[in-house]
Amino acid sequence: MEVLNRVSDGLKRDYSVLIQPKELEQALSAKLQETAKKVRIDGFRPGKVPVDVIKHRYGEALKEEAKKDAVTNAVNKIIKDEKLTVSFTYSTNIEKDDEKGLEFSLKFEVLPTFELKPLDNIELKKHVVEITDKEVNEILESVRKEQKNWVKDEKAKKVAEGHKVTVDMVLVSDKKHKNNALKELDIVIGDKSLVGDFWKNLIGAKIDETREFAIEYPANFGDKSLAGKKMNYTATIKQIFKAEEFKLNDEFAKAMGYENLEKMKAWAKSHAIKKYDYMAREIMSRDLLEKMSKMYDFDVPENMIKAEYPNVEQQISAEAKRLGKEFTPAIKDECLKIAKERVRLGCVVSEIAKKEKIAVTRSEVAQAIKNIAMMYPGHEKSIIDMYSRSDAVRAIAGPILENKVIDYLLGKLKTKEEKCSVEELVAIDEEPFDFFKDDGKKAETKKKAAPKKKEEKAEKEEVAPKKRSCRTKKSAE
Repeated sequence: MEVLNRVSDGLKRDYSVLIQPKELEQALSAKLQETAKKVRIDGFRPGKVPVDVIKHRYGEALKEEAKKDAVTNAVNKIIKDEKLTVSFTYSTNIEKDDEKGLEFSLKFEVLPTFELKPLDNIELKKHVVEITDKEVNEILESVRKEQKNWVKDEKAKKVAEGHKVTVDMVLVSDKKHKNNALKELDIVIGDKSLVGDFWKNLIGAKIDETREFAIEYPANFGDKSLAGKKMNYTATIKQIFKAEEFKLNDEFAKAMGYENLEKMKAWAKSHAIKKYDYMAREIMSRDLLEKMSKMYDFDVPENMIKAEYPNVEQQISAEAKRLGKEFTPAIKDECLKIAKERVRLGCVVSEIAKKEKIAVTRSEVAQAIKNIAMMYPGHEKSIIDMYSRSDAVRAIAGPILENKVIDYLLGKLKTKEEKCSVEELVAIDEEPFDFFKDDGKKAETKKKAAPKKKEEKAEKEEVAPKKRSCRTKKSAE
């Protein structure tokens, strides 16, 4: 292998490389021998097929594969010998393929080299929120509104949407044989998560009435014994319940799994502390990254900027929509600047991780993928398969590494505590991008950055304590 020409332009690298005919012959020979060990041909024992037979049958195809292998080996040797760190990937193109050998071009970008700067002079502000009874009661009220107190509906003559019913359900594998009886199964009429909206088959049924119906399970259903199948069921209505609102009292707390309302208030306060501590930590992290970003100004690979840009554009476009602002060409230019800053900051974070020996483990990536998969019930396997690709793994590992580096830095840097209210903290967290604000109204915008909307959203996203129940919906989901 011979490098005929090399051109460096900033972070860009452009090579012309020649692979000698002898090297191509060696690559083909290796490919033929490798194939001979694996291929099965009638009349020959496995692994004992003569190379000449392999060459006769698969020669042309293997010749092309051997060329690809030779190119890959040549690229890896160049990168290793010249101690280069490639950004993302490289591209190759065959320029000549004749009796003199195979000549190809190689193009890629390298990661920038730079010196890390000391962070000793950075001081961060840590916002501390005092949780009041108001915040605790708002959390409890949010949980209360989302929970339903199911009471027996004595007046209901027929099942209607909004009811909850208790049924005895039987899976009928054929018309003569019955199995898999499920006793006292609770089903909410209108529950969109149930397969095929089968609850619709129960509407209008009376107590003790039996309905027969079929459910078609999707091909990617989590239970492989049901996936892609059409199953027949019978369901007998045993009881009908209606939903009433809980009152904020000990009875409600017990229904949520707590000894009394005071114990549930203690949970709510602890949960609020964690939530607002996390929010304060995110604000402090953003402040740290912004200050670090201003400390560096070096070129970054264009392909990394191009990959990051769509993420920035999507985020800022959503922010513009939320604030009722127009997504102008000028804002697109800002997106490009932000994408560049993010890539540069990513390089800095990566270098800090390298220096301090901070790494992402396989188990951390696996857990992150598992957490994503859990958000798509019934599709877990396909989600895990999708996120197990090398490019997807890198995309997941990046934020994990950034968080680990930030945690490390926050533990070392000086912080100054500043007390604030929940509304002030939420307003700071909600502060819109600079180019969405009027210069003369920045302070006012900061205070009025829709804290109520953000707070309500945060409350809805909270993980409420699980309600105790003696029944489950195992079979019907």
